[in-house]
Amino acid sequence: MRTLARADDAIGSAHAADRARDLYRELHRMPELSGRERETAALVAARLVDSGAQVRTRVGGHGVVGVLSNGPGPVVALRAELDGLAVAESTGLPYASDRRTSLDGRQVGVSHACGHDVHMAAVLSAVEHLAATRARWQGTVLTVFQPAQESGKGAAAMVADGLFEREPAPHVLLAQHVRPDPLGVITLTSGAMLTSSVTLTVTVHGTGGHVGATHGTVDVVAVLLDLLATARDLASDAGVSFAVSAVHGGASQNTYPQTVRADVALRGDDERALDVLVESVTALARHVSVRSGCPRPVEVAAGTRFGPVRNDPVATERVHHSLVAGGVPTYPLHRPSAAGDDVATLVAAAGCPLVYWFIGAMDPDAFDTDALARIGRGERPAGVPANHAPEFAPHLDAVVHATRALLVAAQPWLT
Repeated sequence: MRTLARADDAIGSAHAADRARDLYRELHRMPELSGRERETAALVAARLVDSGAQVRTRVGGHGVVGVLSNGPGPVVALRAELDGLAVAESTGLPYASDRRTSLDGRQVGVSHACGHDVHMAAVLSAVEHLAATRARWQGTVLTVFQPAQESGKGAAAMVADGLFEREPAPHVLLAQHVRPDPLGVITLTSGAMLTSSVTLTVTVHGTGGHVGATHGTVDVVAVLLDLLATARDLASDAGVSFAVSAVHGGASQNTYPQTVRADVALRGDDERALDVLVESVTALARHVSVRSGCPRPVEVAAGTRFGPVRNDPVATERVHHSLVAGGVPTYPLHRPSAAGDDVATLVAAAGCPLVYWFIGAMDPDAFDTDALARIGRGERPAGVPANHAPEFAPHLDAVVHATRALLVAAQPWLT
């Protein structure tokens, strides 16, 4: 059997590993928010062209598609995300992002606090490795660099723009996501990897007024807190995770705000349970509006929705076997992650199996022996920042391990 990557050399050579790290640093410094990934897309497209791939840009926004053909054989799709987050980085790294931009009228920091820079650098490095080692494999690699993943709009936009109508149909789609596990450790399972989720925006309208003159005014903050507390109880009864991610409203300490708004995230294994909960919260909001004397009904608007992400059993077994045979430390995922991802939209449109895994990106010195027993349970030691935190800082070698994981996972199809 031809070999794409060996456990001892990771991605071919020390020079290739250094190039991967340099690429990661460059991407890390230049994050862009969902739908604004112009510079990132241009860099990705240029690197793909340099590797000899055929490239199509502006697919569903700033999406980039690359095709590296090497004779007859299966088509393997590798997916990565282009966008960053409105999170000001505080890692203190010499290559940290100091970017700021305007969002909804506010100045916000921008960073790759989710780890998409690792994903992009790994796919590009894997393509470079494959382009340089054509004698060792055959088939086609289809790279999908997706915009607007964080907003939940990018995958659908690429599909609507004919993503799989002009490119070769993939036989499998491979995707990965870094998380705060020990460096290079992979967790995956056959079946559910990620739960379903939906975001809600709850807006309460009041009358405004002086806090010392309560007669005839509506304390919209108290109304919102009451509504959120009851909604949390409903979610708990339904077995759904309930999180308030942002609250907006108010301008001074002696004035009731006229309007307050909260952003809420609901996550669970059962999509129908989420739908029922949204209906229940909407009905609750109408009741609270009347009871509290709000001049306008409380508004509940559904926003970003992510469906469940499920691995194909047969394809996952092939990947698992290849990872273990390649010496990649691989552990079972014991329960689905509550994170959201729209990769399932790509898979549904392509009509192909999906294999999605998590890969550890953190300094192994931060983990003790007991931590290994908790791998796959979504637990992390105190002091290890999670994705989306301002301090989230993948180890520089995370990109090397992620590149190697893609190459080894693709091996069963490209040999």
